[in-house]
Amino acid sequence: MKKEKRARARRTGAQAAESGAARPAGGAGKTLRALGFAQKLTLAMLLVLAMALSLGGAVVLAGNFDDALNEAGQQAEVQHLLQCYALESDLLDVAARGETVTDSHLARYGSSLEDYVGGKLVALYRGDAAAQGGTSSAAAETETEAEAQAASNAERQPAALRTVYTSFPWDEGPTGQTDTYRMHRDGGRTYMLFEAEVETVGNPPVTLLTGHDMTSVFAARDRALLRFWEMELVVLVCAGAMIALLSRWLTKPLARLTQASESIAGGAYGERTGLSGGDEIGVLSRSFDAMAAAVQEKVDALELSVRQREDFMSAFTHELKTPMTAVIGYADTLRSMQCEPEQQQRAANYIFSEARRVEALSEKLLQLLGLREQAPALEPLELERVFARARAALGPSVAPVEPVFQPAPGVRVRGDADLLVDLLYNLVQNAARARPKDGRVSIGWHTAAEGQGVDVTVRDTGCGIPAAALARVTEPFYMVDKSRARAGGGSGMGLALCEKIAALHGGRLQIESVEGEGTAVTVRLPAADGKEGGAAV
Repeated sequence: MKKEKRARARRTGAQAAESGAARPAGGAGKTLRALGFAQKLTLAMLLVLAMALSLGGAVVLAGNFDDALNEAGQQAEVQHLLQCYALESDLLDVAARGETVTDSHLARYGSSLEDYVGGKLVALYRGDAAAQGGTSSAAAETETEAEAQAASNAERQPAALRTVYTSFPWDEGPTGQTDTYRMHRDGGRTYMLFEAEVETVGNPPVTLLTGHDMTSVFAARDRALLRFWEMELVVLVCAGAMIALLSRWLTKPLARLTQASESIAGGAYGERTGLSGGDEIGVLSRSFDAMAAAVQEKVDALELSVRQREDFMSAFTHELKTPMTAVIGYADTLRSMQCEPEQQQRAANYIFSEARRVEALSEKLLQLLGLREQAPALEPLELERVFARARAALGPSVAPVEPVFQPAPGVRVRGDADLLVDLLYNLVQNAARARPKDGRVSIGWHTAAEGQGVDVTVRDTGCGIPAAALARVTEPFYMVDKSRARAGGGSGMGLALCEKIAALHGGRLQIESVEGEGTAVTVRLPAADGKEGGAAV
């Protein structure tokens, strides 16, 4: 149980440590995510600039320091060699006089050498044989060559060297490395140490160790590094301010894009960025504006469709309710009351006319729905024959208005004959209900510009259409003057049906009207092979 508790405690501690270690990183991530794009851009550019300056400064300072240290080292090495030559010369003089090199002699020389070089550290080392005054000349003569070589090798062992004189403040000994220097730090100062072995005649070699103070070189490096950090800090502060202003200026279009997108998301579909420029942000802004325009167009189309659907349902309900109310009323009168024959005839006629109007309305709706479900096949037609069929279909229905068709010999169009007859029939019916002043409705044609088809125009001199109503006259059940339209047997479906027929033939109704002067409705039909000429209406 105790082991399980300890293991559980260790796991809990480890999890706490992991969560504690992850918490700062998570907090930093949240802080970074909370920053704006301009601030992130500023920090990123400052980071890159700081890294570049630091790397460049480190390379330059390291190079300068190496050059200064090498130069100071070369000077120290020259001084060390001069001291070696002076020591060797002094020892040769002693040997030439036949004297033995003693420790006291080396100590005096080391002291004088230290005074001469001025502030340099000096140490002299020699073997034990030299400490005993060296070997006598007689003993030297009796030694064999092999014994002398063995003694010389023993004297050269670093472990046998002992200190004769030293001015080093720390315990420093020779290492036997005479081909290079070594560095040593003591009490906040840095020294470059050189070691050399000086040969003597008849005596063991003497090792000279000199220390040269390089603190000034390292202090100069530290001062240069401090100046560089101060300079880099000033540069980063100034650059940070400039980069922040530049980043805010560069990201200002993005802020405008964000504002526009938020406005559009809030329902202001007419909002635009209005930004220009040839860079990527300018292209993005134009694409965004185009997208917003497309969205606005779609939304407007949807709103229009919803409004038209609501108007359609309202008008359809009203158009059905009005005749049905009258039919029910007259039928109830005939059912519940004994009426005179004239009253019965009048009621029956009204019921019949209203029933015919409902029937005509249903036929128009079925025809319109049928056109939406299936597109007709277009074939070459003689426009003259289409006019003749439309004239026959109209008959006396538009009397006393007279339809006048312009002759169209040899004019050929592509279309569906039945639909074109319905198109002309409805347009002439609408024109006749406008009560033209001259009692005529003109149906003419002319060739479209650049041979793009044949324009057929139905023109009247009636009451005209108000400018505010022109955009809605092709909506189902829409009537400018409902009382006049119903009196003439209209249902508000004629122009909607004509607009659909025109669309199936690749065109649309072009309505020009001046209130009080008349209306002209033009539809463009695709031309077929054959004659396409004629006078304008």
